Amino acid sequence: MKQSVAIISISLQGNQLAREIKQHFPEADCFTLAKWKATGFRPIEGKLSQFCQHLFQNYDSLIFIMATGIVVRSIAPWIQDKTSDPAVVVLDDAGKHAISLLSGHLGGANALTNRLANLIGAHPVITTASDVNQLPSVDLLAQQAGLVIASMEDAKMVTACLVNRQAVELCDRGNWLGALELPPFEGEPAARIIVSNRMTIPADLPAVQLIPRNIYLGIGCKKDSSPEVLWTFIEQQLEQLQVDKRSVAAVCSIELKSSEPAILEAAKKLNCETKFYEAEVLQTVEHLFEGSDFVKQITGVRSVSSPAAYLAGEKEGEFLLQKARQTGMTLSVFETKQYQCKEK
Repeated sequence: MKQSVAIISISLQGNQLAREIKQHFPEADCFTLAKWKATGFRPIEGKLSQFCQHLFQNYDSLIFIMATGIVVRSIAPWIQDKTSDPAVVVLDDAGKHAISLLSGHLGGANALTNRLANLIGAHPVITTASDVNQLPSVDLLAQQAGLVIASMEDAKMVTACLVNRQAVELCDRGNWLGALELPPFEGEPAARIIVSNRMTIPADLPAVQLIPRNIYLGIGCKKDSSPEVLWTFIEQQLEQLQVDKRSVAAVCSIELKSSEPAILEAAKKLNCETKFYEAEVLQTVEHLFEGSDFVKQITGVRSVSSPAAYLAGEKEGEFLLQKARQTGMTLSVFETKQYQCKEK
């Protein structure tokens, strides 16, 4: 499990600055050269370039106090993707400059740079074009609204249009991006931002799709149901509805099924949370849905999948699929108007 922040310095003056920063980040781990034997610091083991592999694997944010060139050479072998790389900020050991070096938006390096600059009185150096031109970037818009970017290449393309003062059209019927207004650049739209959880979007313009996680799957199944069969069932039903799997916020069922391998495996594949409800809770809304006396004998409630999905969506939305059946399984698909984690 990744920790929050690592502060890495290689000079005595840098160590002093690291101590100052740690006062504001008490959970941060500080690293320095073993020869300094500095109290409160862990030793950098081996070469810095090799040690950076450990840092990239175990921390979300890295604050280096040293020359930028050293950092660039040291982290280069471990850089993979802007969606997974940690935020990297570089400070000189006099604390005069704070440089956002890697993962400025998704990783939060730009925000961390500004925070550090304010804390130690440094000059923030941020070079992402959208920030310096005070323009929106697609990846940051998506992150702030809790939306999934369907394609990072498309996101870069649309952000480039904005940076180059080309008009971009916004299609956001669900108002997921709030009162956002894109810059009113002249000319016909060169691209489009589409907020949708559907599998297909209009193709008349280059576009990036931002996917709200507002789908809740209610599942009922027999004990020891096949994970493969349940997964195929889910895929088939979502495809028929033209709903993107990445929009699933939670897989839901009765507490009795909280350790059911098929349900847990589906949630893992969907990279979503699980929600399980006691029978007494499901009973409060079971009268709204068709049910079965046989199911009630086993579970204590006449219906599982529809009430579970309905409650998970906090009753705000609509069923795209109230109930589909397959041998020993039921599936309900509930779509909300707001993803509940959006404002967290």
